[in-house]
Amino acid sequence: MFFVDSHFHPVYSRFKDLFKTKDDFESVYGVDAIVKRATDANVGCMLAIGVELNDIPELQAVTEAHPQVFRTVAVHALEAAKHCEQYTTDEISEILENACSHAKTVGVGEIGLDYHYEKESRKQQDLLFNLQLNLAREQNLPVVIHSREAIDDTVAILKNHSGVRGVIHCFSGEKHFAEKVLDLGFFISITGAVTFKKNTELQETVKYVPRDRLLIETDSPFLAPIPFRGNWNEPSFVVYVARKIAELLNVSEEEVARFSTENFLQLFSKINL
Repeated sequence: MFFVDSHFHPVYSRFKDLFKTKDDFESVYGVDAIVKRATDANVGCMLAIGVELNDIPELQAVTEAHPQVFRTVAVHALEAAKHCEQYTTDEISEILENACSHAKTVGVGEIGLDYHYEKESRKQQDLLFNLQLNLAREQNLPVVIHSREAIDDTVAILKNHSGVRGVIHCFSGEKHFAEKVLDLGFFISITGAVTFKKNTELQETVKYVPRDRLLIETDSPFLAPIPFRGNWNEPSFVVYVARKIAELLNVSEEEVARFSTENFLQLFSKINL
């Protein structure tokens, strides 16, 4: 049994200014280096997440170079306004549809709503969220959902797309949100935030979520778990997420690896390891 990082952003050079580092960046934080460390930590599969159309060729190259890495494609909520200015909806649909035909494209995401940073772009976010949910249904692919300060609207839109399966990524802990998305058949993915001492709401909600609906992720390079909080995150650290969940559920780390990996492969059924 191995661990799966169900959500990471592999091109760390985009975020180079976010964290201070004295290391030679590419040798330490290049894709080859982080994937090797993950493999050494028994992380046997990683899902590289798309957030904009420019990601598509870059993530394709990553997946082709690393057999254990798969990808999703999407336009993120925070990229909605920019993409609606640069492309027509037909162009966005065509680019994403073509990318979905690639063997290692296993999902559509991350998509959703973000009212924290982009309140003024709600119309464009709504448009692209619905467009990409329709695409996922047509392509028979699961979705990876981002929702920040937009629970009610996220749930309302998902209800209008019955039959689309997916995961709420980087779940922040609201039990009422968990109840609603579980009722819709969605999975819930937990990041290193569960290791933060004051994050008791998320820790309690983890105990509530059925084990056959839990995934684990890093959302790296963000949200590094304890004991790395404040530094770069990476897929190898998903083991610390599993360790905390094991503690909360009073089971072994191996058991968390088993059920989270089984859940991941059930959802992202295009993956054949």
